[in-house]
Amino acid sequence: MFVIATHGPDQPNMAALPFVALKGAVESEEFPGEPPVVFLMQEATYLARTATDLSEVKAVGLPPVAQVVEFLQEHGLQVIVCEPCAVARGIGAEELAPYARMGGAGDLARQAKEHSVTLTF
Repeated sequence: MFVIATHGPDQPNMAALPFVALKGAVESEEFPGEPPVVFLMQEATYLARTATDLSEVKAVGLPPVAQVVEFLQEHGLQVIVCEPCAVARGIGAEELAPYARMGGAGDLARQAKEHSVTLTF
């Protein structure tokens, strides 16, 4: 499953949903051979910064994003950060978590093509 996220830590309920959806997809085993991939755009780019404490990003009734990301990393999580969005917010590649990388429109299109389902939050 491929998820596009646009909400950041300032909206924790919306920021958590893409990761929770990916976790559910992994647990369902409905997408064999498809690694969980999230493309972070706009305010969601802040979620990939090492300076962002994902244990503080929580949706009501759901586990902290840090816990979900840890689970997803064990299942091959790929986090692609929209480089133009990140740069516009003063976020450089050196600030990204080890599991995240910068990317662009080509990555977005490629991931959408390679996955059977694309969700946007």
